[in-house]
Amino acid sequence: MVGTQPEIVFIKPKHGRKVPIPQYIHDTKEYFGDYLSEEGLQVQKTLFWIRRKQDDDIEEFSQSDNSPIVQESTDTIRTKLKKAKEETSE
Repeated sequence: MVGTQPEIVFIKPKHGRKVPIPQYIHDTKEYFGDYLSEEGLQVQKTLFWIRRKQDDDIEEFSQSDNSPIVQESTDTIRTKLKKAKEETSE
C-alpha cells in the first residue's frame, strides 16, 4: 500500500516488569539502557513492541482505550527519561 501511516500505540510496562527501550528510538547513545517508565510511552508499533506484548511484558492502549494521544516531542521524552533515571538512582 502506498502512503500508509505507521500505527502509533501507547504502551505501559506490566506491573513489576522492566522493559528496555530499544536504541533505534533515540538519536544518541545517551539513552542506551533506559527502561520504559511506569507512565508509559507513545511508540510506533514495530516488531520489537509486538514481541514484548506477546511475551506479556507490556500493555497496549489504543486511542479508544486511553484519552486522546498527543505525539510527544523527543525533548519531552528525554526529559521524562532523565527524571525517571534520577529517581531510580536516589
